[in-house]
Parts: sequence; structure tokens; C-alpha cells
Amino acid sequence: MNLMGGYLLILLVLFAGNIALLLGNYKLNNLKATAVSAAFFIITFILINTSNYLKLDLSDYFSIIFLAIAISTFILMLYCTRKDNLKMLFYSSIILFIISTMSVSCQTHLEFFTGILYSLLVFIIIFVVYQLTKLLHHAKRRYSVIIGEYMSLVSILVFILGLTYESTRNLDYTMFSSFLILTPTYQLIYVIIGIFVVLVAGVLINDKGGNL
Repeated sequence: MNLMGGYLLILLVLFAGNIALLLGNYKLNNLKATAVSAAFFIITFILINTSNYLKLDLSDYFSIIFLAIAISTFILMLYCTRKDNLKMLFYSSIILFIISTMSVSCQTHLEFFTGILYSLLVFIIIFVVYQLTKLLHHAKRRYSVIIGEYMSLVSILVFILGLTYESTRNLDYTMFSSFLILTPTYQLIYVIIGIFVVLVAGVLINDKGGNL
């Protein structure tokens, strides 16, 4: 697996889980849940294969792209959870999902079968996580708070991808027997700060009942 293929896999997992959590705000039976999951399977497959035909070289800009996606996700989460507007957050997350998938896919040029596997993974995550949301609705915290905490984590993880992209791309992978992502010490400090921010944001959202 090449580097961009790995990034694409991470983004698909993160945003598929996010979309599934937001779908949990709607009451869908198993048939409708399967249909929605299948729709995202088709969308993902089309995005991946369409992007293969785009002649764009974004390899020098992915630090900025990842940082922009992370900041956009966090801002949308803060605004929509404060307004308790999960519908707007749902559609915004789909747009971010499409943008991030196409941006990374046009650099990977995945094989047809690999595209099917990636799309199938999106299908599975959305369907399974949606089923789990039925239990999350019985949690003591408001459901919007749970979504806010997850999206905070997503934004931090994507932010870390942006910070470490250049270092990761310039690694000489022939020096390692397995695929490892190593970061300089100062970037590890950013990771610790990021985790701390997530914890603080979660506590604040919980204390305020979802209203910062």
C-alpha cells in the first residue's frame, strides 16, 4: 500500500464513522439503513474511480489540505452542536467526505478491486456504527455531545496528518522492515497537546450540555 492509499483509508474510516453517528439521529429500519449504506458504497466507489482520471498533482499541498479539513470539521462541529443543528452537520460532513476522498484518491490511482474493497469498508462501517448508535441514545449524555466528542477527535487526528505529512513523505521506507510512521519529537508534543485539547473540549461540551 502506498502512502496516499493509507491516508485515504484513514479518512474513509473516520468520515464513514462520523456520517454513521449523524445518521443515528434519524430512525431508520434495517432495510433503510442497508440502503443508505449501499448508497455510500456506490458514492465512494464512483469518487475513487472518477478521481483516477483527474490529472492533478496535489502532493505538495496535502499539509494545507489536511489542516483545512481538520479546521473545517472542528468549526462545523462547534457551530452545529451549539445550535443543535445536526441536519446541517450531516450534510456538511458529506461534503467534507466527498472533498477529502476525491483530493486523496486523485493521487492514489487505486486498482479497480482495491476501490471495491475501500467502498465495501465504508458500507460496513456505516451500517455497523449506525446499529451501535441505538445503544448510544440510551447514554446519560446528550447524543449531540457524543457526536461532538467524536468529531473533535476526528479533527485532531486529521490535524496530526497535516502536521506530519511532509516528514512522513520524506522518510526512506527501505530502512524499515515494516511500514512505520515516525515523527520528530516536536511533532509528538503537538500530538500530546492535541489529545489534551480533545479531552478539554469533551469536558466543556459535557458540562454545558452540548452548548458552549
